[in-house]
Amino acid sequence: MSVTATGDSRIEKRYRRLLALYPKDHRREHAEEMVGVLLAADGDTQVRAPKAVAWALRFGQRAADSADLIGGALRIRGRMALNRLQRTRWLSWTVRDQRWSDALAVVSVVAPLLLLMAALTEFRIPQAVASSITGHPHWGRTATLGLADLPMAAGAPGVILLVFLRLRRLAGLGALATAIGQIAAGAVPAFAGYADPAVAFTVLLSCTTAAALLLSPGPDRGLALLTRSGTALVGAGALILGAFSVGDDVWFGSAPTQFDDFGGKVVGLPADLLIAAVLVGVAAACLRTPVSRRVLALLAIPVIPYAFLWQEKLAVDLFGQPGGGSAAIPSSIPLLYLPPLLVACLILFGTCLGRRRADERDRQVGSATSGPRSPVSA
Repeated sequence: MSVTATGDSRIEKRYRRLLALYPKDHRREHAEEMVGVLLAADGDTQVRAPKAVAWALRFGQRAADSADLIGGALRIRGRMALNRLQRTRWLSWTVRDQRWSDALAVVSVVAPLLLLMAALTEFRIPQAVASSITGHPHWGRTATLGLADLPMAAGAPGVILLVFLRLRRLAGLGALATAIGQIAAGAVPAFAGYADPAVAFTVLLSCTTAAALLLSPGPDRGLALLTRSGTALVGAGALILGAFSVGDDVWFGSAPTQFDDFGGKVVGLPADLLIAAVLVGVAAACLRTPVSRRVLALLAIPVIPYAFLWQEKLAVDLFGQPGGGSAAIPSSIPLLYLPPLLVACLILFGTCLGRRRADERDRQVGSATSGPRSPVSA
């Protein structure tokens, strides 16, 4: 066998290995033709020139042909993936169970409001509103913006804006980006790390917002279910949670003198009781209907770390030891993230189990209605 034939065989094997990147149907129809064209083009580069120049020309031609093969395979694979996504209507998929779909639609209204309130709390804007209502002199706005505040400061208003513009999918992706930004910000020392209940709350709230916006019919359906009065109550509850979650004494006017010596000065104890009353009232109201019970289950995911935040604040207000050292249950990464993950897994398992039972009932009803046909005489 000549050296030229051996080189051509080696080049052909290289081209055929690159053709393996193409889909099987494309290879079956066009592989031989493509290999023939490539080998013919390679033969055309056999020019009379010094050995070094000829080798450089052949190497450049073969490298260009290999790059063209790889680029063509990537283009075909990309078009196939895009067509598959368009057929399955990715990001247009919603939950088929009507009750869970309605629950997610309600959460797609509630969760963005809570997310915005959490962002405004970083600048003490809700606290300033509460100060103007209660007459408390110490709460004021602040314009301080750190690196760890950027995901919430930019993400939460952006999500609300996209929701108002009826761009539900983009709003859901924005909430997901906010969650990723909060996860990255959790590594910043000034943000107290992932074991901070505030970080866990904002991360899980952003994830819940993204899921509700991407998997539900959207806020339009949620507003129709909540009605105007329900939406107003949701806004008032979000304002209370944002205004009184951090801060000092919230007695209207001046604090009663009989509480001044209870463990030093009682700092924020009325706010703790008000927050607890709001949470208990919302939970009791959500127990009435199947849809509202599902709303409660979904909101429990971000509320779990918020409960840690509340009980640490309560411990500080009662015993005056900041940092959560006197909290009944000290926060940690497993306690902040594993219970919400367990709740989410239970929701998914219950949804899948309910769908399977519904499909089995539909099959049984279908088989019972069709039934065996009675023989008919000719």
